[in-house]
Amino acid sequence: MSHINYHSTKKGVASFYVVIFATILFGVITLSFVRIILSESGQSSNDDLSQSAYDSALVGVEDAKRAVDEYYACIDRTGSAELCVQEHNGNPLFGGDCDDFYLREWLYPNAPDGEVLVEESTTNNSNQAYTCVILSNSVPDYRSTLTADTPTRVVPIGIGSSSLGDVKSIKFQWYSEVNGTEFYNLDHNGRLDPKSTSTTPPTISLTLIQTDSQINLNDFNNSTSTRYSTMVLLPSQNGTNTISSNEIAAAGNSDAGANNPFQIKCEHNEFACEVNLTGLSLPADGNAMLVVSMPYGDLVTDFAVTLQKSDGSSINFENVQVSVDSTGRANQLLRRVETRLDPADIFFPYPQYEIELGDTGDDTLSKYFWITANCWTERGTCANNGSL
Repeated sequence: MSHINYHSTKKGVASFYVVIFATILFGVITLSFVRIILSESGQSSNDDLSQSAYDSALVGVEDAKRAVDEYYACIDRTGSAELCVQEHNGNPLFGGDCDDFYLREWLYPNAPDGEVLVEESTTNNSNQAYTCVILSNSVPDYRSTLTADTPTRVVPIGIGSSSLGDVKSIKFQWYSEVNGTEFYNLDHNGRLDPKSTSTTPPTISLTLIQTDSQINLNDFNNSTSTRYSTMVLLPSQNGTNTISSNEIAAAGNSDAGANNPFQIKCEHNEFACEVNLTGLSLPADGNAMLVVSMPYGDLVTDFAVTLQKSDGSSINFENVQVSVDSTGRANQLLRRVETRLDPADIFFPYPQYEIELGDTGDDTLSKYFWITANCWTERGTCANNGSL
């Protein structure tokens, strides 16, 4: 009888251990699932707060757009920036820091100190606000984007600017990390490899326009004029990063046979492609513009233009673009957004085509095209031509 009780006791202890280990195992699994659920729930909550804070920062950007429009409308109305500042209790719009928060004083002078609350629905408890928006009309470079809808941008290098004569080189960069990181290989003739599956920076056309303080249109109706030069920039992996003043002048001289594109070396930096227009001598008391266009394709490319002195130091663009640095908040989480605005007083429509017809249906267009083996110049036509 004692032998039988002994074996029964052993079976009972074994079952007890199995139950203990099974309980521990199921407990660990349960705690792991709870931890995963809490982690995912916290991550989802943080994502929602992050998006709400980002939206709050965008509200600050939109308010900045409204304030900039009001500022330039006030200048058009009064003819004086000082009077516009006086209309807003002496608060400027540009400059300062987060302690000054001029945008809040400009748009919401009665808002609580420290931030501007964002109106939200009753079901949203994220307590949204933007806590700081700094605007500046003095920027270290001009930044914009070319698209199929807006393939051309006119960049005022200097319009009646006293610092125009200090500009000795212009750095132009395009195709940022946002647009892509790889590009086609080019053969020795500069042709794109059709077998490649990677993206490519687009071909860019740059036109540098220079005038005196008084613009004379006859200066641009001359094949040998040095007032404007158009350079076609072709992305390459074995090109150059510099175009000299002599090459720029030759590009504007149609009699010099300058119809060859410049192959620009492109690497994987913040911008894939970069070229420096060097040795410039711009009219100190005149005007200069850089027309940036994307003649081919439907690509999207960011670009940046930087002005430099002879020692390589940069020159700020004044009253050309407005930088907006906006910080948004949702509960205790912050997001920051930086963007650029083109003020209405310098943004003007640039013609995309030489001729535009009306939509009345009565306008007609007749145009002759010539196909030649040689370059046509204003001083003569080619012998072997035909009409199309």
